[in-house]
Amino acid sequence: MQKLWIIGLYFAALLLFSPAPPAQGATLSHLRVGYPSPSASFFPLFATKEAGLLEKYGFNTEMVYVQGVQLVQVHVAGQLDFSTISSVVYLQASVEGADLIQVASSIDNQMMKLMVDPSISKPEDLKGKTLAVTRFGSLTDLLIRPVLRNWGLEPQKDVKLIQIGRMPDIATAIAQKSVDGGVISFPTSVQAEKMNLKTMLDFADSGLALPATTVVVSRRYSKSNRDVVLRFLKAYIEGTRRLFTDRELGIRALRKYGGISDRDMLSTTYDLFTSRYIKKIPTVNVKGVENSLNLIAESNPKAKNRKAEEFMDTSFMEELERTGFISSVWK
Repeated sequence: MQKLWIIGLYFAALLLFSPAPPAQGATLSHLRVGYPSPSASFFPLFATKEAGLLEKYGFNTEMVYVQGVQLVQVHVAGQLDFSTISSVVYLQASVEGADLIQVASSIDNQMMKLMVDPSISKPEDLKGKTLAVTRFGSLTDLLIRPVLRNWGLEPQKDVKLIQIGRMPDIATAIAQKSVDGGVISFPTSVQAEKMNLKTMLDFADSGLALPATTVVVSRRYSKSNRDVVLRFLKAYIEGTRRLFTDRELGIRALRKYGGISDRDMLSTTYDLFTSRYIKKIPTVNVKGVENSLNLIAESNPKAKNRKAEEFMDTSFMEELERTGFISSVWK
């Protein structure tokens, strides 16, 4: 009898101290989370949603797809609570006065490549040539200009830059020799390689931290909803772990949200992003924010002499580290 009483006490303790999921029928808080493209860059968010972890932490989450820089406009207008977006994109708005700050970062480099016709073998060969970007002022444009200058080539003088639009159209234009090269991101770069295009520069290997995937909120929202931000980041951290440890869930999430249906491409994407790009712990990369500001300052004087600390808040991830949450997830 005493043994049964001890066992009962043990299970009562487990129920008391274990984190309980929301009670059945409990109202979940509505949360609006934006992302700018159906890309594997936002894999951690997709996995977090697919694994039901946002619900675990009390959220009924609406996934909002708003293309490109328009996502920032929608967020600033108050139509989103969280966004996952490139550091350069949100910082372009923040230096102009938008109330957006970074609280986490999953990918600290850019998954873009400068791809060219096979006849081009060295930077000097680009003189007099034409390179394609998606749009002037876009990330593709911002990335290539300082690279050309570092190679001693002046954009629009030594190397002509033109706008083409979609990444697949850039790859096709290079293959058809309408242009000599262009800035192309994954997964279009995989298709470009099959078209016999050559990688001249892989920005992920450049050593320059320019975060491609950050979690962004407004400073006002973070101050008035600190618990919400912490709970969202808890779900996001657990979702990242599930992504790394549950291959089938990751592939399922990418098929649903990432615009990829081919099984081989899904497998290739999963392996590449979990082995090379995505960080297990999405801490804010201060140097990455500084580099992004410097890149923006190339064309916008308002970014000059600005401090990274103005545009980020590391206290959330620091609290989750200090309280032992992160180590409990990755034990």
